Amino acid sequence: MQIKIFDTDQEILTSLAASDARAFDFLYQKFYSKLYAAAYKRLQNRELTEEVIQDLFISLWERRKKLEINTTIEAYLFSSVKYLVIAQYKKNNLFEQYSNNPLPSEDSNFTEQMVAFDELNEAYQQALQALPERCREIFLMKRTGLSQREISERLDISEKTVENQMTKALKILREALSDYTALSIFLIPVLH
Repeated sequence: MQIKIFDTDQEILTSLAASDARAFDFLYQKFYSKLYAAAYKRLQNRELTEEVIQDLFISLWERRKKLEINTTIEAYLFSSVKYLVIAQYKKNNLFEQYSNNPLPSEDSNFTEQMVAFDELNEAYQQALQALPERCREIFLMKRTGLSQREISERLDISEKTVENQMTKALKILREALSDYTALSIFLIPVLH
């Protein structure tokens, strides 16, 4: 079976929303290897990496009708992989594993990265708790994948209010994490 070629991201999103499996196959064929490499680079575990990529594509298919991607599909997929890798770290308590079992000196760069990541995660959690309650609630709902419309319906507020609260949350988080700019891409989603 030959994979259909799509010319634009909008074509792909429209086809996905219409449950066109060819669009899904196209994305899978085009990005699987790159996404796998990006996840494996951080996880260093084949099974966990396969789980992350599988979760990504399952989620993509399940959410196909309500996807709101404001960047390129490629940027969206790589951003999603970053969050799924973080979830794997938390799920498998890899932070504890690395802190309890020091790595050999040749991996000291990785150890430094893990320490920096721990510091960033702690700063992120503190900044998140410092957000005004409604702002934090909307931010966390958006991070679960809900659209602005879904959030506005659930909270009985306007979509514009949701957008304003998201803008406020991102501004506060970016300012709070400005010292961690290089690592903050792992934790602060690109939401507009």
